[in-house]
Amino acid sequence: MNIPKSKWSIEDENTLIELVNNYESKGKSKQEAFEMVANIVNRTKAACASRYRKLSTNQSTELEEKNQIIETPINNHSLNLDIVIQFLTNLQPNTQIIEQNFILKEKVMKIKKENEELYKKIINLKMLIQKKQEVLINLAD
Repeated sequence: MNIPKSKWSIEDENTLIELVNNYESKGKSKQEAFEMVANIVNRTKAACASRYRKLSTNQSTELEEKNQIIETPINNHSLNLDIVIQFLTNLQPNTQIIEQNFILKEKVMKIKKENEELYKKIINLKMLIQKKQEVLINLAD
């Protein structure tokens, strides 16, 4: 039985988002993902679905805010070739940042893989616990 909780932890929210995205990428339904997350975070399927919708809405709003174009008036008289060249020179990518980004992406992929393996282990252990509880109940009868 899932016990209601009042506040979602960041870890539970991340679990929810990752598993739903993982299920969707594998062609499974969100409902299946909500059911799995509900068992892992000890909440109801409906609570997981509701929280996922809220998180999705918040992320969409944040993306819209980030994507808004900031318009600044340009004084055409001060815009000359030297300023344009300086601006374009500063836009060249920094090799060190690109390398760090690549390394961090590799680490993220490795952690995601480890995370997925740990989720599988958790699921297997929960199933094992459930089986052992059933055996104990049968022995008690």
